[in-house]
Amino acid sequence: MTVDATVAPQPRPWGIIMTVVWIVVAVIVMMIATLAAIFVFFPDGAMDAPAFEKDARAFGILSLVAATSAAAVLVIAAKLAGWRVSDYLALVPPDRRVALQSIAILVVFVMAFDAITYLIGKDIVTPFQVDLYKNAAASNSLLIMWAALVIAAPVGEEIVFRGFLYRGWAQTPRAVWPAVVVISVFWAVIHTQYDWFGVFQIFLIGMLLGWVRWRSGSTLLTMGLHALINAWATVQTIIKVSSL
Repeated sequence: MTVDATVAPQPRPWGIIMTVVWIVVAVIVMMIATLAAIFVFFPDGAMDAPAFEKDARAFGILSLVAATSAAAVLVIAAKLAGWRVSDYLALVPPDRRVALQSIAILVVFVMAFDAITYLIGKDIVTPFQVDLYKNAAASNSLLIMWAALVIAAPVGEEIVFRGFLYRGWAQTPRAVWPAVVVISVFWAVIHTQYDWFGVFQIFLIGMLLGWVRWRSGSTLLTMGLHALINAWATVQTIIKVSSL
């Protein structure tokens, strides 16, 4: 067997520090884009943060803008590193067997955690979810709410966390699990709309998604699992609101 000498080795990804720098740039661009969207779509006056979180139309539009702008910056960063974007961000189809295994594990995890949540007397559906869904139903914003929760959030967050950050921080086998833990912590703490128990649940989900990213080598799979989680949470919210 001969080796094609014309095939160039894969460039090194951005290192730990430059990965952080690019994330900071992405956050800044995301904030600017979000502010611009507020002026464009809500020119009649600024709303405070709690009101925004309960306004389904605002939540949906700003989520889509934030995800798109942050992802655009990281796509540019991947190209500047000399990679194909799909390779750098692991936007590749997973092995079918690994995908089915990951879905099965996710279902078991979600069912088990919901059972534990119920047994310890915690709300499976949070007040944030209930308020957002009620506002979406009242303002005819259900479609944009679904788009934000099942498309924008999974795609945008997975590109940032299991895509770009993972590539930069998990460059060696020994670095994988420290990177997964730190990334899961960062991902959990940005979900300020939940209490400590909700944040802890998101951390555990982050650990699971990190394992899936390592096992499959595919961020497309973590996007799909993330979308399933959010879709199921939304269905639970619909059931709860309907029963009230």
